[in-house]
Amino acid sequence: MAFPSLMGGSRGRNMKGSVLVVALDLTMVALLFSANGASAAVGVIALNGNPHTQWHKVCYAFKRYCIQGGAALVISMLGSFFFLCLVLLFTFNLHRTTLNY
Repeated sequence: MAFPSLMGGSRGRNMKGSVLVVALDLTMVALLFSANGASAAVGVIALNGNPHTQWHKVCYAFKRYCIQGGAALVISMLGSFFFLCLVLLFTFNLHRTTLNY
């Protein structure tokens, strides 16, 4: 119920509020994907190790940790893509309603 009041009603006539919501949503999408990339990088280090810093392969000792981490990464990526689709859908609907005015 907060979105229609922020946007100035259900028709979305307040363009400044709508653009602000889209900009903040896109910022959140960027943060989600960068967090997924960082967790994937940590997962690669856990899987392969790093001989330069003497970090050993963690996945050979803790197989369940790597399986759960991989599953969490996949679910997080799916959630990020779903949120990106929602942002694109909202932006498309906003563009479509502003063309009618």
